[in-house]
Amino acid sequence: MNKWQRVSSIAWLHFFVKNLMLIVNNAIYLIPIIFTSYDKILAYPLWVAAGVAGILSLLLLVAFLQYYFFKYRLNDQNIEIHAGVIFKTHLDLPFTRIQNVKLISPVYFRPFGYTTLELDTAGSAKNEANIVAVARELAEQLKATILSYQQSHQAETEAELMQSETESLEQEQLLNQRSLKDLVIHGITNNRVWIFLAILAPMAETIIDNVIDVGLSLGIDLEELFFGPGHPWWELTLYVVSTIILAYIIVMLLSVIGSIIAFYGYKLTRKDENYIQRSGLLSHHEVVMKLSRLQLIIRQQDWLDVLIKRINLKFEQLNMISHGKQGGLRSKLMVPSVTLEECSELINEVWPLSKLETIDYKPINKRFMFKYIGVIIVPFHLLVIGFFAFNEQYALIPLVLVSGALMSSLVWARWRRWGFNRDENYLYIRKGLLGVDYYCFPINKIQQVKFKQSVLLRRHQLCCVTFVTAASSLTIPFIDQELGWDYLSRSLYQVESSKQNWM
Repeated sequence: MNKWQRVSSIAWLHFFVKNLMLIVNNAIYLIPIIFTSYDKILAYPLWVAAGVAGILSLLLLVAFLQYYFFKYRLNDQNIEIHAGVIFKTHLDLPFTRIQNVKLISPVYFRPFGYTTLELDTAGSAKNEANIVAVARELAEQLKATILSYQQSHQAETEAELMQSETESLEQEQLLNQRSLKDLVIHGITNNRVWIFLAILAPMAETIIDNVIDVGLSLGIDLEELFFGPGHPWWELTLYVVSTIILAYIIVMLLSVIGSIIAFYGYKLTRKDENYIQRSGLLSHHEVVMKLSRLQLIIRQQDWLDVLIKRINLKFEQLNMISHGKQGGLRSKLMVPSVTLEECSELINEVWPLSKLETIDYKPINKRFMFKYIGVIIVPFHLLVIGFFAFNEQYALIPLVLVSGALMSSLVWARWRRWGFNRDENYLYIRKGLLGVDYYCFPINKIQQVKFKQSVLLRRHQLCCVTFVTAASSLTIPFIDQELGWDYLSRSLYQVESSKQNWM
């Protein structure tokens, strides 16, 4: 197959959906603005319809051009892809650089027997290759050709160990699977409703006015119903609390739906030295992680997870997050909402010598609190109190004091969460606020260290140290400078003396 090949015309649909989802994802942040301006939008329905039709037509045109200019060619040792409408790209990908071969079948491909061949590579995500709308039989042939070449050259990649799914499943050891109940719990405990409410807060007055106008158009006087005379304060408070709870439930339901779509049918298996995650409702995704490429384990709990004793366990490998992929889920293994026992079993399965859950964590220096409370919170609130006192608005001063106390308590909680330690093999970090996250990475995986010390830190013989791995960088703030130098020097010595491969 040395000639340039075109993909099926159904790729037009793929590019259209991809572009549409890109717009929808960005348009979510405009929802409050659209909602507050709905009366103006309704005043010009024809213009709105014409605008929507124009956008869809433009997306269809762009999708057709993307399909028209997309072609690929398979050679003996590499695969080439030509793509792009305005900015042309030519990707020449040697088989030896391919880390993983995936077949992804979106819901709109399945009835027609097409799939997307995704080739993950080492290094920059810009070098990832996707061949869309390929007949499944042809995709299997392309996959077999790539794997055959790698096997003959003894390439150490994840793709080398991938065979047909039936044969693979027979040889794989099941480590964990998540039920629908677990996914619902994950959606409930990991929603970001407070961020959504914070976005709406500046527009609250406009939103309320528009809601009242909608009620009047339906013959319901919401202002009289909720804020009219004769309503006691506790009733108004109940209305406000009920509204917040309703908003929370709506966002929570959306989060649950997202969790089910992303992790439906979740299974984590092991085959030799490879860990394989399969999940997805609308699109089936497969992530393969070779044990030697594992860089970091994160034991993550939001505040609700802490209450119900659930954990999100993440295994991060080489940082190959692709542009446009939600949260970089495909570059890491994530086991959502596991129990304490399941979490311990999985950590021991991967790194048996890790003491992530049992080691005693050392606290950071209390001057961490002084930085935020003494330098930022207290001066700011004193200025606000002075402003209110100057304008004789004494009734607002208690609210400022409550705000200062609340913010100071959050800083204290943040300080309490910070912790760190190390042993012969691993370095451990703990941090959080209402929730708590634990990080563990092998010392021999460290690629770079940083020692930071401001004038104030130097005066008190404190420092901040940073450890950089191939997956991320982690910082321990406000620790004794001698201890910081000791951590850095010991880590570098161990990396140099062990001569272990970080990959």
